[in-house]
Amino acid sequence: RPVTEWMRETATFSADKLQSGVFSRLPSANIEEMFKRMEALPVKAGQVIITQGAEGDYYYLIEQGQAVVSRVDSATQKSVQLAELHEGDAFGEEALVSDNKRNATVTMKSDGSLLRLNKSDFVELLKAPIVRRLDQATADEKIKQGAQLLDVRFKSEYAYQHPEGAISTPLHELRSIAPQLQKGREYIVYCQTGRRSSAAAFILAQFGLTAYVSNNATRIT
Repeated sequence: RPVTEWMRETATFSADKLQSGVFSRLPSANIEEMFKRMEALPVKAGQVIITQGAEGDYYYLIEQGQAVVSRVDSATQKSVQLAELHEGDAFGEEALVSDNKRNATVTMKSDGSLLRLNKSDFVELLKAPIVRRLDQATADEKIKQGAQLLDVRFKSEYAYQHPEGAISTPLHELRSIAPQLQKGREYIVYCQTGRRSSAAAFILAQFGLTAYVSNNATRIT
């Protein structure tokens, strides 16, 4: 059925949901268009929705059901469960924002239904208005005014070299770190290429935080 019909019938995405997190950063026209372009997808328990190492192709919202996020540990080659997702949760955005491969596997824990948005529509409607970039001068000015610099590279990269005042917040740990960050403060994220920092800015927006991407890559001084 059309997704616009689904919106009228369910409270999964309540007004509160659409006025917080990443959706609060989107123009209302983008949200409406996003739901128009999404397609409904019935799913079964045990069905793998995205696979670690695969190319990113869709952004997903859970309409009904639960899913499990897992990742294969490179050292032990064992699958480690990272999180559980429930109705109203979204997933699949990191690979689309950073233009990297999937960094985890998502498997349905129960029967249910998903809404999915293809990559090009995601980039147009969600990434473009949320991932905002700053030139060096603007970033430096914001830092002088109290913005916090976040280094989303690996801890080993941070330990080797980082600019004064930067906090180590590796991308793969950011979801657990984000709730501890101050909501009234602005954040500037950086990495080696801009890919991880783009994903980081999107993740922080999901937690209702204001973040910008530094155009000057690592900003090592």
